[in-house]
Amino acid sequence: MDDHPHGEVAAPAPEEVCTTSEAARLLGVSNTSVQIMVERGELQAWRTQGGHRRVSLESIQALKARRVAGLRARSDPDLLTVLIVEDDESLAGLYQARIKAWELPLKTLTAGDGLEALLIIERNRPDVLITDLRMQPMSGFEFLRKLRSYPEFNSMTIIVVTGLSDDEVAAEGGLPKGVVLYHKPAPFEKLQGFIEASVLRKQLAQS
Repeated sequence: MDDHPHGEVAAPAPEEVCTTSEAARLLGVSNTSVQIMVERGELQAWRTQGGHRRVSLESIQALKARRVAGLRARSDPDLLTVLIVEDDESLAGLYQARIKAWELPLKTLTAGDGLEALLIIERNRPDVLITDLRMQPMSGFEFLRKLRSYPEFNSMTIIVVTGLSDDEVAAEGGLPKGVVLYHKPAPFEKLQGFIEASVLRKQLAQS
């Protein structure tokens, strides 16, 4: 049988812990909130032989870091938002990894098809869209035509990266005006320059 309630663990060294009141002060919440966080497993804690709760300082710092990161990702208006629409999960992951390595002030979102992308665009209003064309159930061509029918999204920068040839793209009716076209394999060096310029434009617009 487990001797420790959920969220409470074996006692660490005294210098690595604090009281419930101290934890509440560090997190800017009430004592009751700290107790709830312990019960949910968000904070690690245990009770002394006298029945007093002690909270791990390391778990407090980890929780604060997660909250800061989450707030930045959700609400920082200075961050450029890049949406990647790609049905190949491995390629979508490669996009994210390469973009993250550039260490630019941006966040990335992903969608597996045009329908999902439209929902994400409505909620998040990304600055830059990188999309494939061969997708199901909604092709990239249909997705882009539908997207261009909404005037509120006309300021979005759109980049197409496709395995189709120029003739194949033309046979499908071509791309909307202003869309940047690259061919696979994804030209990450060109994409980096393009996105760096987009970051700069956003920063200048906000200054």
